[in-house]
Amino acid sequence: MKLFRDLDRLSPGSAESLRWALAVAATPKDARILDAGCGTGADLATLNAAAPQGEIVALDIEPDFIGRVRARYPKIAAHIGDMTDPPAGPYDLIWSSGAVYNVGITAALTAWRPHLAEGGRVAFSDLRARSDNPPAEVREFWAEVDLQLRSTADLEQEIAAAGYRLLDARWVGPAGWASYYGPIEVELDGFTAAPELIAHLKSEIALWRSHGVNYGARLVVVAPE
Repeated sequence: MKLFRDLDRLSPGSAESLRWALAVAATPKDARILDAGCGTGADLATLNAAAPQGEIVALDIEPDFIGRVRARYPKIAAHIGDMTDPPAGPYDLIWSSGAVYNVGITAALTAWRPHLAEGGRVAFSDLRARSDNPPAEVREFWAEVDLQLRSTADLEQEIAAAGYRLLDARWVGPAGWASYYGPIEVELDGFTAAPELIAHLKSEIALWRSHGVNYGARLVVVAPE
């Protein structure tokens, strides 16, 4: 985990795309917000700025990541734990950047529902196909890490099946991917451990550069029915 522990962002995203989600969710200034699967805390400053009179709670299953969060943001409550079993709510917003795939959309949305305040919202990003028939190279790469590249229509069906309605959706732009992959490349230059991981990450970045138009991080804001 050392490679990732030293990174600020562990999934594609940006402050701009997060601010869009916060606006769609109509997140109040005094909101209580959960960052589920917070990683090393890439989005905590933006969340904190959006709710200056509220409370931000960070949650991740990886102790090293939470250790980094606590060092960076000592005033934010940071917990080690499963994202489907968050600290007691209620939350006005549950945010998750690129982490829902670890447990599945149905499991996450079902687990989070009892923790939402009245009128609460969930916003998350998830890898999805941007074209009807992504190249075989793209499908095969993600299948090797047990991730089936499904469509945005499938995503919307999963949301509805979990008892939520879609408020709005958009793609995380190229800048969000660059802010994720750029620092990884810098770290890889001096990283000698875990050669298989290094090779995989280099292949993943090369795939994005050659085929990134065929897939992306779909950002959605949803509300319980």
